[in-house]
Amino acid sequence: MTAARRVVVSRRPVALGRGRRRVDEHGRQVPPDVPAIVGRQLRQAMLTVAAVAGVLAGVPVIAIWVPAPEVWVALSLAAQAAWVGLAVVQLRRAERLEK
Repeated sequence: MTAARRVVVSRRPVALGRGRRRVDEHGRQVPPDVPAIVGRQLRQAMLTVAAVAGVLAGVPVIAIWVPAPEVWVALSLAAQAAWVGLAVVQLRRAERLEK
């Protein structure tokens, strides 16, 4: 029986499916365009802010149109679900834009 040698790994290997590298016509690795990524993420964040503003403005307007007290409970629950949904969508889109 032979003794196994330990191999020192100096760098963590890239996870499967995550190691997309951009390469130019000469085979050199191209760095990511950080300002473009930040700009796309900012545009996405502004869409999310607009959706949040729509929910904030829409809940009182709907409550005025339907004055039943039960509507406030339903609107409160719907608004909370909308916050969670918007947060999840924003997170997923921002992560996808970084890839």
